[in-house]
Amino acid sequence: MTTRNVVKGTASGVVVQAETITGDLHLHAAPGEHSVVPRQLPPVPRGFTGREDVLAALDAAVAGVAGEQPGTSPLVVVSGMGGVGKTTVAVCWAHRAMRDFPDGQLYTDLSGYGVGVPVTPGEALGAFLRALGVAAETIPAEVTERTAMFRSLVSGRRLVLVLDNARSEDQVRPLLPGTGSCAVVVTSRANLTGLVVDHGAEQVRLDVFSEQEALEALHTLIGPRLAEEPQAAVDLARRCAYLPLALRIASGLVLNSPDVTVAELADELSDEQARLDVLDTGDDPRTAVRSVFSWSYKQLPADAARLFRLLGAAPGRQFDKRALAALLDVPVTAASRTAAVLARARLVRERSQGRVEVHDLLRVYAAELVREEDTDAGPALTRYFDHHLHTADLADRVLTPHRYRLTLDGSPRHTPNFGTREDALAWLTAGRDAFVGLLRAGDPELDRRRWQLAYTLRGFFFLTKDWDTWVDTHELALAAARRLGDGHAEALTHNNLGMAMLERGDGEAAEPHFVRAQELFEAAGDLRGVSNALGNEAWVLHQRQKHAEALEVAGQALENYRRLDAPVNAGITLRGMAVFAAALSLFDQARAHLAEAMDLFAGTGSELDTLMALNCLGEVHNEAGEPGEAAGAHRRALALAERLGSSYELARAHFGLGRSALATGDNTAARQEMALAQELYARLGAREAHAAEQFLDLIPGAAG
Repeated sequence: MTTRNVVKGTASGVVVQAETITGDLHLHAAPGEHSVVPRQLPPVPRGFTGREDVLAALDAAVAGVAGEQPGTSPLVVVSGMGGVGKTTVAVCWAHRAMRDFPDGQLYTDLSGYGVGVPVTPGEALGAFLRALGVAAETIPAEVTERTAMFRSLVSGRRLVLVLDNARSEDQVRPLLPGTGSCAVVVTSRANLTGLVVDHGAEQVRLDVFSEQEALEALHTLIGPRLAEEPQAAVDLARRCAYLPLALRIASGLVLNSPDVTVAELADELSDEQARLDVLDTGDDPRTAVRSVFSWSYKQLPADAARLFRLLGAAPGRQFDKRALAALLDVPVTAASRTAAVLARARLVRERSQGRVEVHDLLRVYAAELVREEDTDAGPALTRYFDHHLHTADLADRVLTPHRYRLTLDGSPRHTPNFGTREDALAWLTAGRDAFVGLLRAGDPELDRRRWQLAYTLRGFFFLTKDWDTWVDTHELALAAARRLGDGHAEALTHNNLGMAMLERGDGEAAEPHFVRAQELFEAAGDLRGVSNALGNEAWVLHQRQKHAEALEVAGQALENYRRLDAPVNAGITLRGMAVFAAALSLFDQARAHLAEAMDLFAGTGSELDTLMALNCLGEVHNEAGEPGEAAGAHRRALALAERLGSSYELARAHFGLGRSALATGDNTAARQEMALAQELYARLGAREAHAAEQFLDLIPGAAG
């Protein structure tokens, strides 16, 4: 692609290109320009002790590679059985090494072993790039391109990466930096020998504690009570096969059983000695862990035992108290008390904001129990789904109040009241894993809820620019709609899936979804749906530089919205038509479209849409060579953006004012406005920050 020297404004931002550019242009800041220092390490668990030899081995492995050869990153694989403490050791070492890696620490749980679906390299890279300050909408779709961007960003930076719970070499390779300045620690139950062969990884194998280390751990966790029964402490350590996770669980049971001696608890655990002996044969150690889990589980009261079992079936990594109440069909206060019982038994971990988390091995055990003991788990999972579906809808109503609403299946279950946009967004962000898990759950009876949940989440995905999850959830929803044979549900899902691909910049992949959506909407007699598909198809044509065709197709959508008396949709379509017209230099037509759009927005009280239209009007005036009129529109937008608290539109207004000032020769004002825009865009992580930086470079000087 060859592009001539151009300064071009659109409704969504500004792209600046200088001279003639052939091919694709990718902009990356130099390493020293990055201000984001990620601190993603989880805390070291209370009572961590021992492992000094392993920590020293990690020190030696990293020091031995550092500086050995340019481009060679220190890479260490910590391997061992489940529950042996690999994550704790890796995280503890990374905390101790923080001074040697001042540019930050990146952490991800790759979920290679456990109940959930393993994290793909693309998902992990997306999270790392966002943590490093890359705007979500600028992250490439292809894994190879994400890897290239990631390696460019970390080149020369001193970071430590902890890649936890990896399943295979292929899951790790795309995440490896290409610079010797970073250190990488991988944990896995597998040896990952391929990383040793291909990348020179050092291996540190983690075994169960020695008896002395196990006793030290028990004394640290339990405290003075254990000193009164030294032989019982030895017996308890042996019954736990010196497995750190089992020791931690057993310690919790000792602390929660003040009327029972440690010796009695150790004797009770010895009833399962046959299974604990599996650890000595080299077979699957989960059997021994299961015996410890079962002992802990059998001590629970009935309501806590049922909650624990249901956590093995409920999707998600963390659970808030309202979701637990929906699972149990009890008041939130009762669910909180029950969750506290599990926390004291060390069967769940308490997290921030009243959430609890279940260790992956415990989730495996809980899933076994729910299959064996709960033939009626279906209603509980339906209530859990209803809680997420209806709470997501309430949150979406706060974030996108003018959106067309569906009648949802099921009944609201313990839904909260969201006082602010921030509260709604925080709940949706925390529930991401649960949403994906619910859409992947196998019960076909929930298919209607599946596509409805995906539809409800579209506004959230649009705001967060989480294209990967948007596409993933909607592909699952599309399969559910097809299983149902529900053409209208399929049409809605096709349309939203196409929007995800269009927003990601892939109009070619989006178009078949819009075409199919339009066919299905027409078959269902849904004129609004047909219009939505037409409006989206117009943006595909605009991306292809077919602006006249885009205007024609958008005009069809506009006519339909007028027939439907849908003023907000009509105004949004007119705003898009202004962009298409401006691209054809039809500036009078663009201004007329925007004037009509703003009248419609004023009639519906849609102030945010009015604000966006004002900024669009300023951009049209700037492109038409009318900097004075452009400045007037952007100043109106500036005042409205400040009142509404829209940082993005505030930045957009400053950007437009900078362009207007530059056009009139006021270089000082141009630089001031553009610097404000760049600062706001950068704070938001928006890709327009790069355009502002380029514009600043075009301004001759502040003297004017």
